[in-house]
Amino acid sequence: MAEPEAEVIVQLRTPPRPATAGTADVCDARDVQSLLERRFGVTAEPLHPGADDPALIGWQRVAVPAGMDAEAVATALRGHPAVEAAYVKPPADLP
Repeated sequence: MAEPEAEVIVQLRTPPRPATAGTADVCDARDVQSLLERRFGVTAEPLHPGADDPALIGWQRVAVPAGMDAEAVATALRGHPAVEAAYVKPPADLP
């Protein structure tokens, strides 16, 4: 049986944390996407597409392919200044 893909749930800072003095740019969702694409070859998508509520807009989902270390993805995301939190979603329990 094939190993299922994992999900990493990401909460971005809303608004993103401002850059400190001397840095070139403000960290935002594009920086997070760039990190995911560059290091892992994956992308994030909104967890609540079309949401207008500021409390929901900052949540994203990353599908991590089978065989890739989902915890490594979450750890890299937690180290990014635009990320408030990132965790590997536990697998669903069967009824």
